[in-house]
Amino acid sequence: MLWLVRRLLVLIWLLGLALAAPRLVVEPDDGVKPLLDLIASAQKEVLVKMYLWTPSRMDVVEALGEAVKRGVRVRVLLEREPSGGRVDLTVFQALKDRGVEVRLTTPFRFVFVHEKSLVVDRRLAWVGTMNLTGSSFAANREYAVVLDDPKQVAEVARVFEADWQGERLDLSRALLVWAPSRTLSGVKEGNAREVLLRLIQEARRELFLEHQAMADPEVLEALKAAIKRGVRVRLVGSPAEEGDTYFLAGALALKEAGAEVRFLPSPYVHAKVLVRDGEEALVGSLNLSANSLNANRELAVRLGPGEALSRLLATMEKDFAQALPENPFALPPVEGVIPWQEAPKHYGRIATVEGVIARVEDRGSVAFLHFGQGESDLRLVVFPRSYGLFAQPFPQSYLGKKVRARGRIVIYAGYYEIVLENPDQLEVLDGGP
Repeated sequence: MLWLVRRLLVLIWLLGLALAAPRLVVEPDDGVKPLLDLIASAQKEVLVKMYLWTPSRMDVVEALGEAVKRGVRVRVLLEREPSGGRVDLTVFQALKDRGVEVRLTTPFRFVFVHEKSLVVDRRLAWVGTMNLTGSSFAANREYAVVLDDPKQVAEVARVFEADWQGERLDLSRALLVWAPSRTLSGVKEGNAREVLLRLIQEARRELFLEHQAMADPEVLEALKAAIKRGVRVRLVGSPAEEGDTYFLAGALALKEAGAEVRFLPSPYVHAKVLVRDGEEALVGSLNLSANSLNANRELAVRLGPGEALSRLLATMEKDFAQALPENPFALPPVEGVIPWQEAPKHYGRIATVEGVIARVEDRGSVAFLHFGQGESDLRLVVFPRSYGLFAQPFPQSYLGKKVRARGRIVIYAGYYEIVLENPDQLEVLDGGP
């Protein structure tokens, strides 16, 4: 009888392992529905920690508001100064109006709270590379891992509680990968740098990266050392302007050392992924920069063999195959005229785009001429010093006009845009579509 009990316990344990299988979300392929569905499943509690949240993601605000209505306690911790700016007060107030408990991050605890996580009922945890912006789910290459391992989920919740209170937490025995990698007052606050370097050092065949940043000197040297010992290193990132030190300089240094570097114009690579030997991946908010590793609150997950890793590799292989061997910022201008909807395909290049201005806005410090209603839709940008050079009243006189605009297609805070310095870059074709 005892052997039967033992056998049943083993079977229960194996079943638990099978059920505790992380799920991968791929953007922009999957859209925002997986996140909204996760929130809709909440019965008791939702914990959200987010770096950047723009008004284009009011659908997530509404989903959290609906959770509050059905009796779920919802808490949101927002980075108070993302990208050197301020938290979006529209989102902040909308959350409070719907009964969500909202706090801003404790000043000076971290340079940024760059983590992007969500915990539902202490049962499931979303750990992503994406902010809550329109472009994250419509125009960026992003990934999220949905965890259901009870101990891992509990750890995400435990760190949330500490950061909610602004308290220091010992993560010397962490199951997940946390930054900052530092020890203060005898408390080890993270393990990201050592985990990352160990993954690189353990590689025997290949290191495959899809990353927004390539700027940490120690990581770059570790990757070069891997190349020297015969490890194939592949890197996919988005185009960058010449002189860029956040991604391009490091990418070119790796290319010179023997890495295979590719530039993906669309979707924009906001991902932060490293895969070792096709067997293990590191996915999360962690950029390969000194600030991210040493001073930010970051969270990443280690993925082993399984469906999630298989889908991740398949997506990365597709991106590598579609990416360009040369940085588009160094390529000649796009020939002819393209519809504005095709702008993301030519990110980094000078192009002439055509379309109707669907809406305009003047924020005082900058004016926008929008071709569409979505956050990832192309916009034309004009700064106050140039207002007087354009047709008046500016920008209202361009509303509903069919135009051609010429300039370099870049991305800023999730928006594809062309900056207009003078009226020669903007031609009005007629008064409407």
